[in-house]
Amino acid sequence: MRNNKLVFGVNVGSKWTRVIMILIIANVSVFMLQLLFSTVSMQWSPQLTTTLIDGQQGHAYALPWWYPASDKFTKLFWLFPPDAVGHVWLWQFVSYMFLHSTTDLWHLIFNMLALWMFGGEVERVLGSRRFLALYFTAGIFSGICCCIFTPYIPIIGASGAILAVEMAFALFFPNSTVIFYFFPMKAKYLVMIFAGITIFNCLVPQSGSVAHFAHLGGLVYGFLFVRYSYRVTEYFQKWQISHHEKEIVKEREIRARVDEILEKVNRKGMRNLTWRERNFLKNASKLYKKGMNLGEEDHD
Repeated sequence: MRNNKLVFGVNVGSKWTRVIMILIIANVSVFMLQLLFSTVSMQWSPQLTTTLIDGQQGHAYALPWWYPASDKFTKLFWLFPPDAVGHVWLWQFVSYMFLHSTTDLWHLIFNMLALWMFGGEVERVLGSRRFLALYFTAGIFSGICCCIFTPYIPIIGASGAILAVEMAFALFFPNSTVIFYFFPMKAKYLVMIFAGITIFNCLVPQSGSVAHFAHLGGLVYGFLFVRYSYRVTEYFQKWQISHHEKEIVKEREIRARVDEILEKVNRKGMRNLTWRERNFLKNASKLYKKGMNLGEEDHD
């Protein structure tokens, strides 16, 4: 592995890639939408605040349909297991990655900074398509982990996906130097620290708004993706080749059998065919017609 050194303020342009730029722009744009909808919600829907205050006093009131979210936009696009699984709002497994806390700007800043720091190099190794596959499947996997271990807690943020990218970076460039709170540290040790803290927080739950199981899911998925995704790809490629070869052999056998039956027709006539032979010709004719139709569609 080559030894890369990442330092703030040096070679800024080299870390930018098109995919990283698009992801950051998308996250910031969605954050602006969140601010807009949350502001409008606070101005036009004060009953939610009133409901929560009165509820704390022991009174029962009908809650707005978007509860426990603060606004309708968040309700639709964060990952809330009762909605994502119970109501089959499956888009939440992807959309939640683009939402961040509107009350804590650092949530967005730290996530985008980490994506900028590590994402470009990982993308150069994997390529744009495989990087996007890592990013989004890691986010989905992190969301599934939260649905399993914290089924009634909503989550937002790209942390799970980004931690998968960080894990990939540490595996590709373990001896690269990164800056962690102004301290230089090798990437492999930084990820070990993240993993240790995350596992501890998962085993010893603490009050707070951090989705530790999403972080753990991202780290685990990043490791599995780098170590085994190529093997999985090779397996499916081999399976496709094997399946294609079997189809070719099967087609040759059908053609040989058809030729044999047609030769019998020429010698003895159609009336001398058994019902099995007639049925075989009928099915083979359907297969040939299906193949011809597929060929015409591909030609267009």
